Amino acid sequence: MASTLARAAHRIRPPGGRHLRTFTSLTAAGLGEAVLPTLSLIALVRLTGAETSGQVIFAQSVATIWFLLSDPCLENAAQRFVPIEQRRNGQGSSLFMRLLHWDVAIGVAAAVVSLVAVLAARLLGFLTDEFALMFALAIITRGSMASYGTAGAAFALTDRLHALGVLRTRGAVLSFGLSLVGLFTGGPLLYLAGQAAGALVMAGVLYLLAVRSLLAELGPAVTRVRLPAGMIAFTVKTSVGTSVAGISDSGILALAGLLGGPALVTILKIASAPGRFYANLAVPVAAMLYPRIIQAATAGSGAAPIRRDIVRATLLLALAGAAALAVAIPAASAVIGLAYGHQYAPIGPVAVVLLGSACVKGLVCWSNVLPLALGRPGWRLAYLSAEGTLLLGALLVADRVASDSSQASIWFAWGTLAVAVLGAGFWIMSLPRITKSGDSHSS
Repeated sequence: MASTLARAAHRIRPPGGRHLRTFTSLTAAGLGEAVLPTLSLIALVRLTGAETSGQVIFAQSVATIWFLLSDPCLENAAQRFVPIEQRRNGQGSSLFMRLLHWDVAIGVAAAVVSLVAVLAARLLGFLTDEFALMFALAIITRGSMASYGTAGAAFALTDRLHALGVLRTRGAVLSFGLSLVGLFTGGPLLYLAGQAAGALVMAGVLYLLAVRSLLAELGPAVTRVRLPAGMIAFTVKTSVGTSVAGISDSGILALAGLLGGPALVTILKIASAPGRFYANLAVPVAAMLYPRIIQAATAGSGAAPIRRDIVRATLLLALAGAAALAVAIPAASAVIGLAYGHQYAPIGPVAVVLLGSACVKGLVCWSNVLPLALGRPGWRLAYLSAEGTLLLGALLVADRVASDSSQASIWFAWGTLAVAVLGAGFWIMSLPRITKSGDSHSS
């Protein structure tokens, strides 16, 4: 018994040294990207009310969905195939630059197409001037962020995730400041304009630093490299999977706007904030595991080191989730009422259940990168498709059985928790199989 407890304690010890520094940096960035937008949302809701803020959230959700559908998610291909290409012929930097330029071009093209669609909708009378401007500004913001992922992959490839965390934190502060200045000086339109300006600045800085660090590490991009075998199929599957995952998030808000109007959108946006905060604690864990799993898989180290890292991460996040719930259960209603106004205090139970769902999903945060690192993106795609379908179905059922937005939100929250429990169970049970399959696939 004592030896078992000792082994468990050894596995759940926190990371130290350089890993702790990287984790702290990425966690600070993730929390900044969650907390600061929430603070600006609080200001937006208090100044404009549920109706106008719901319109802003709806416009942002639709823009997010569009770019999720058009984003090729080349960052996953970069992280997997650039190291392989570098070892094979020393042309990793050439492959990365090609992928990055493609990502920028696709993002610009998607933004232009969507802006033309908004203009056409306005000319045909489907949108008011103000709503059309909201959509346009949300599109510019999301379009500017289209290449964030691929540029950020350069920091993982050069073992500089700490620097990426610092840069993301500064970008979150800049966007927050500009959005608040815009809100207090010009209302919701300038609020969105401030976010767009911050995203554009961040895109430029991230691009320049990513290119500089990668070329310094891997050498100049001197040739037009051929695409590695299997990369296109890998990219298609990862892109579809990421789009499905995004739709199960932003799509929920868009569907909520169609079903329950701005009131339901605002409730779900507010109630999901604690869960988003916690998710930003789990995301750095997955980001740090990704290159480690790729290195172990491509080096032929076998499944043992991969499983060891995953088990340790799962145990650490189990403790973190329990602590988060212990704090949130007694305090959620009071904090939400204090932040958004007493009329929103009843949202507290919804927020706690959604936080519980985020904690359960956090246990298996590695499921988002493990199949990709092992070259099995089909596993991730199949799971995310099933999860997204269940979540959208849960919202449809909640809207059907509930009599108002408040009841619909709590029904949906419990449905989300049920889906999270099923998903975590699936990945934990599948871990031996997928690591064994990935090990043989890599070899």
